[in-house]
Amino acid sequence: MPSMPVLVLVATIICCLLVLLWTFLRWSMGQGARVLLRGIGAILVLVGLHLAGIMQLAGHGVRSLVEWFQRSTPLGTSSLVGLGIAGTGLLFWLVGTLMTLRDRDQARTARQARKGVQPAGVGAKGAGATADPVAQPAAVRPAPRTGQPVQQTSDEDAEIEAILKSRGIE
Repeated sequence: MPSMPVLVLVATIICCLLVLLWTFLRWSMGQGARVLLRGIGAILVLVGLHLAGIMQLAGHGVRSLVEWFQRSTPLGTSSLVGLGIAGTGLLFWLVGTLMTLRDRDQARTARQARKGVQPAGVGAKGAGATADPVAQPAAVRPAPRTGQPVQQTSDEDAEIEAILKSRGIE
């Protein structure tokens, strides 16, 4: 088995390459400069931790945990089931993190569909109506700039609009 400094150096390089790949993929999807700065920052943190010796300390900690697990816990059925459940939970968390967020209109449409209210922009049994209210997005129109009142669809929308107006955003 290689020495701990070599393992820690390899682990640091692999982590930096993974962060670099993740940053490049997110930037190529049009995420902007924010992703680039965060990726560069994460790589600098990893390199700084390695140079400060904290990655070496973490390597010794991981090795100690592995040795403790091997000494104290026989790898039986319950251990394997527990590790499998933990791995499944980690996988769900990772997939949930990678999923795209709903924008405001998609969230409103889903909320209205859960309540059983037909979303705005979906006709009653006429042309273009579908059986699934979520399948057809609500019509989005900018707020009128003339003095016409804006039609409120729910108390939540009214509350959000009041907050925006109190901050001078219309």
